[in-house]
Amino acid sequence: MFLKIINRIYSFIKFVEENLVVILLGIMVSNVAMGVFYRYVLNNSLSWTEEVARYLMIWFAYIGMAIAFRDESHVNVNVIVNLFPLSIRHLIKIISYLLVLFFLITLFYQSLNVFKIVKVQTSPAVRISMKYPYLSITFGSLVMAIEVIRLICLNAKAMFKK
Repeated sequence: MFLKIINRIYSFIKFVEENLVVILLGIMVSNVAMGVFYRYVLNNSLSWTEEVARYLMIWFAYIGMAIAFRDESHVNVNVIVNLFPLSIRHLIKIISYLLVLFFLITLFYQSLNVFKIVKVQTSPAVRISMKYPYLSITFGSLVMAIEVIRLICLNAKAMFKK
């Protein structure tokens, strides 16, 4: 029963991540295309398209990193790790994921501290609160941590499976 609830929550997070990345990419491409059109065709550049594209890219990158964790697509070097038996390889992966998890928890905590400071600032061109761009760090570290915890559990399960 508990595992079914966890799987449902994880499926929802996965659905949100994938759809959010598609939406952000679509908005970012449209925004940049509009900026290029206004600048080079109409000779009247918009002041805000660059800033919006930058903030969308930051959000896109943090969510994309979480998806890359889920798919284990991050670059890694396995030359030495592959010399060990399979159970030791899983242990090495668990240790490395625990180190990553420690970093992500630290990043999450520190992003909350930064969030308190920047929420009173506004962006230069769009005039939105800077809490929205910086929220990407908090959100991204949280979803990456969820993915890393899932990978730790999968490797622990595989390590003890015979």
